[in-house]
Amino acid sequence: MKRFILFFTVIFFSINTFSQVTSDDLLKNIVEIKADKFTATDLTLLTLSDGVTTFQIKAYAEAPSNIISRDNFVAFFTLITTEMIKGLSNDENSKTSDLDEIIGNPDVIINCYMTKSGVQIEVKGDNGTNRTTMKWSDL
Repeated sequence: MKRFILFFTVIFFSINTFSQVTSDDLLKNIVEIKADKFTATDLTLLTLSDGVTTFQIKAYAEAPSNIISRDNFVAFFTLITTEMIKGLSNDENSKTSDLDEIIGNPDVIINCYMTKSGVQIEVKGDNGTNRTTMKWSDL
C-alpha cells in the first residue's frame, strides 16, 4: 500500500498540471472533516486545444477518517482526479483551470469512495455510469 501511494505521488508531481499556484490556492482547504469523514470536492474546467470545446468536471471523494490519514486521502484524491481528467482527452495540448462553482451542470462527475476494504471509483457522463472497485490489497 505504501509503495502504491509513493509511486503515484511521484507520478503526480512529475505531471505538468498547466496551472499556476497562487497564494489563494495555497490557503484553500482541500479536505473537510465532518462526522468522522474526510470529504473533498474539486471543480475543473478542461479546455481542449481548439479553445472551444470544454468540459466541466466535478470530482468528489470521501473516506472515514479512521482508515486513512488526511495526507494520504489528499494524495489519493489528487492522483485519481488528475489521472481521470487526463484520461478524458487524448489532446496533449488541453488545459485545465479551477472553477469556483459549476456553471449549470457538470459534463463529467468523478466520485471516489474509500472504505476499510477498498476503493470504488465512479465516473458519470453522457455515456452512462462506470464503476471500478478494488480492494486495498490489490493496489
